[in-house]
Amino acid sequence: MRILIFCFLSAFLISCGSPGGSDSPANAIKDFVTAVKEGNPSKAWTILSKDSQKLYEDMAKNRNQSGQEFFVASMKDAKALGVLGNDFQVMEEIKEGDDKATVNILTFNGEKQEMYTIKENGTWHLDYARTIEESRKLVE
Repeated sequence: MRILIFCFLSAFLISCGSPGGSDSPANAIKDFVTAVKEGNPSKAWTILSKDSQKLYEDMAKNRNQSGQEFFVASMKDAKALGVLGNDFQVMEEIKEGDDKATVNILTFNGEKQEMYTIKENGTWHLDYARTIEESRKLVE
């Protein structure tokens, strides 16, 4: 009887949802983009890394919104994705240890982009904060 109760309780907890993230660095990028394009920015939020969510929290402070509210409002249109708004293919996934990876993508109109991911709580998340930071270095 205890085993049966344990099984039902486990199944219930699993069905309540996961904290977000994906099973690979490349899928973190793909799942994030898919969520935004399907009009589900709340799901996309769960795929962002903790540092990326903090970035949105910081941007939202002066707007009297939470970071998630600001993010959801800014991602209502897939054009907000920039280069990720175009169809793309993953060219290469380079792991940096066990918990970081660079994902090189190529859009179908020829743009190349490096995206960064991080493993948090056992799943891969888009590290948009690092992606922005690394892009700024290229401009300087």
